[in-house]
Amino acid sequence: MPLPLRCVAVLLAVLALGGCRSTATPIPGPTNDDLQRLRIENERLRRDLEDAQRTPPPTAIEEEAYRGQTVEELAADLFFESGSAALTEQGRVRLDGVAMRLKRDFPGRQVRVEGHSDNQPIGPSLRTIFPTNWELSAARATAVVRYLQDVHVLDPAHLEAVGMSAYYPAADNATSEGRAQNRRVRIAVLPD
Repeated sequence: MPLPLRCVAVLLAVLALGGCRSTATPIPGPTNDDLQRLRIENERLRRDLEDAQRTPPPTAIEEEAYRGQTVEELAADLFFESGSAALTEQGRVRLDGVAMRLKRDFPGRQVRVEGHSDNQPIGPSLRTIFPTNWELSAARATAVVRYLQDVHVLDPAHLEAVGMSAYYPAADNATSEGRAQNRRVRIAVLPD
């Protein structure tokens, strides 16, 4: 008899004589109370899912009411030095025009400045300054707010800086062009 058949024969003999006995303590199954709680939770989750499916996504009007009307979007690659929150000369000149428009067209309105980034991790040389894209996007938004406040004397009580990191992309992060579009600062005015 070949070896594999011998093993099968021994296994069959052991099973015929009473099989293997486990010494492990059996794990108790769920109790009736556990099953009832699971049924109730499952029903609640099903209702929540149905409600969510009936609730339409926010409209552009609702989104604008929350995040404001876009006045300007600045490409971060042109307006900030690479990997920093320092405005370039081109960025300052562009912000001069934005500040004039804010003063002229939106006096006294709340101005929201959002910093956005791509989804690429911060390089090792910059991690001590900006551990993640949250810090970089917030620092860039803050740099714009400070420039509007310090240079153009916009009321700081009407300015807010918001770091959005990579969580509101304008384009696909799979390409270098898309990532460049996602590195931006959005300036918006909030509703009265």
